[in-house]
Amino acid sequence: MFVTLVALPPEVSEEVERGILESDAGRNCQILRVPLAGTLPGAISEGLIVLWDDGGPLSELCTSCQRLNALRRVPRTHLVVLTGRAPVEADALAAAGADECLTAPGTHWGVRLASLRRRLSALSDGDASPAPSLLEASDRARLESQWVLADRMASIGTLAAGVAHEINNPLSYVSSNLSYLRELLAQPELSHEQLMELREVVAEAQEGAGRVSAIVRDLRTFSRADEELHGPVDMVHVVDGALRLLRNQIGLVARLTCTLEPVLPVHGNEGRLTQIVVNLLLNALQALPDRAPEENRVRVSLRASSSRHVELEVSDNGHGMAPDVQRRIFDPFFSTRPVGEGTGLGLSISLTLVQAMGGRIEVSSAPGWGSTFRIVLPAQAAGWTDGAEQTQVVEPAPARIRRRLLLIDDEPSVGNSVSRLVRDVYEIHVVQDAREALRLLTMGERFDAILCDVMMPGMSGLDFVVELERLAPELALRTGLMTGGAFTAQAREFVGRRTRGLLEKPFERERLCTFVEHLIQ
Repeated sequence: MFVTLVALPPEVSEEVERGILESDAGRNCQILRVPLAGTLPGAISEGLIVLWDDGGPLSELCTSCQRLNALRRVPRTHLVVLTGRAPVEADALAAAGADECLTAPGTHWGVRLASLRRRLSALSDGDASPAPSLLEASDRARLESQWVLADRMASIGTLAAGVAHEINNPLSYVSSNLSYLRELLAQPELSHEQLMELREVVAEAQEGAGRVSAIVRDLRTFSRADEELHGPVDMVHVVDGALRLLRNQIGLVARLTCTLEPVLPVHGNEGRLTQIVVNLLLNALQALPDRAPEENRVRVSLRASSSRHVELEVSDNGHGMAPDVQRRIFDPFFSTRPVGEGTGLGLSISLTLVQAMGGRIEVSSAPGWGSTFRIVLPAQAAGWTDGAEQTQVVEPAPARIRRRLLLIDDEPSVGNSVSRLVRDVYEIHVVQDAREALRLLTMGERFDAILCDVMMPGMSGLDFVVELERLAPELALRTGLMTGGAFTAQAREFVGRRTRGLLEKPFERERLCTFVEHLIQ
């Protein structure tokens, strides 16, 4: 049976849990801690619900009762409010949905659980509780998906400050270098020394832009929605990406030791694996005591544990865990942190994701000695080669007659930069509106390939492809889409079925030319 504790302070929560687990009826209960009534990700099908009264306005407490009452199946649940309010206010709580009001921390929890269990048994005997339907199974899958998303969004909130720091650093010297470059080019003549410095300035700006691009790419991988897609994943790339996202947070509180051995790829989903590694790293950082960073240590290692398995280990020398805490760390909403700090979902979701990929998580810990979390995942079957090795860079073939390329992007700066980038290779025509591009085609303009942005006002890239299939189906086969990252799972599925591919921004000359040549061929 489930017991859901909503907004209870840690000391009250521990006393209530002790009273539940020490009773015969509550010995095998699964206890969930929820920081706020509004953070429950879905319905409560059965069990005991305990809500804390923090002494605020009665109207707010009644609202919390109403919210919980709307989420629960009333015949199969029992809602208790821990409050010391007067009888007339307790009546108002009952009207809002509370089944019972108790003075904190409450007593005789076993009696309530035994009574609820008898009620559930009677409901089952009376066929009031049918077997789970397909709809209920679908709701459960949706709920699990919401938990994964809630954990990911909480992690992104934690990462935000560090990511901003990591982006602002390179942006600062990219911006200053471009300003200096503009001043330098305003001079009528440049000396040899100034030309040499100009090359250094441009190289630094390119390096800074590359750093920002890498961070954005890691965030896109972490938050992308196509989480049901599985395939070969390079774990070294996953760990590198997670460490880049957290580099600032780690550097502020601990020394990092990282040992990444070459391993076979694993079969899984890159976004979810990144989420797992981020969760383990955040968990390690939160376990460290408040002391000098050089005294705190976080160790990450990746190795092949056998010919069939890959092993990732994240260790810390933090507070460690007592055996009773270790037994519950994978329970949903269980957290040793203060109420309101974290969702208590990270480790539970990590376990679910690892098991879905055929792996397991092992934990070893002791108070005062720190903790080690070990993930063991099945390796991909032999014979797979890295995508980077498979990809062949296609150089644009020299031709006497240059190919004509139509570029559709609502950002004029994108069109201008792409034109400058490849105008020596292609004859390029740029428009900012997909409807204008269709007008050109209906007037008889001919192009060898088309590049179109996905997200545009008026007519999107997807709508343009649909209309182009009707107007010029042979040209639709030589059309590719570009995106800056705003991309749904449905749009990605559309691209896979009805276009020649997707070019993700930002891109360099070589990747752009390779993509265009792929469209033409």
